[in-house]
Amino acid sequence: MTIAPPTGRTDSRPDGSFWRANLPGTAGVAYVVAWAVGLAAWPVNLALNATAGQTAASYRAHPAGAIVQYLLVEGLAGVLLGIVLACVLRAARDRLGGRVAGPALLGAIAVITSLAQCAIGLLATAAATSGHAADCGSLSDVVNRLDGVKMLALAATAAWLAISGPVLPRWLRGVSIPLALALIASGYAYLTLSNELASTAYISGPLLLLWVAGAGIALTVRRRR
Repeated sequence: MTIAPPTGRTDSRPDGSFWRANLPGTAGVAYVVAWAVGLAAWPVNLALNATAGQTAASYRAHPAGAIVQYLLVEGLAGVLLGIVLACVLRAARDRLGGRVAGPALLGAIAVITSLAQCAIGLLATAAATSGHAADCGSLSDVVNRLDGVKMLALAATAAWLAISGPVLPRWLRGVSIPLALALIASGYAYLTLSNELASTAYISGPLLLLWVAGAGIALTVRRRR
């Protein structure tokens, strides 16, 4: 004799589609949080043309803050950025029939560059605390130049998504154009260590946070619908 299971019983395991739908929005919000906490951990704004001695002194004064900032702003934020970009480009691929190889490569460059910045930044902190000021200054310059590479790659990605069609909502496509322009300016500043243009990061930074969080949330809303 067989006993039928009680009617109305449901599987208590989490639905994978629910997590996939919420992944881009969660990653986008976490990206902003990682940046906010990381910047608060080490509130030091060194000039792009700071000397090796100035840079090393700053790292020695706040080693724990520097480590936390690199782990969050470049490490964790780099991973979260990759998640959001992967989700957005996958949606673009589904809509455009797979023509996303170029933007995918640019997004990968931005993510890999961010992770490289994290590793090099930790090495710069170790060099400063061990008394190797010259090495710390050189490594810090590499981190700043890589920031320029990352910004230019993100500028091209944002511009492509702005003109590729309705992958992103209309208001976010509108944000993509000033974001791309601001990233080009600040990317050039960091790539060339031009302190005169460094202030453009105060425009590109908030716009990038808005764009990443907005893209993730918009994609989650669309998936849940």
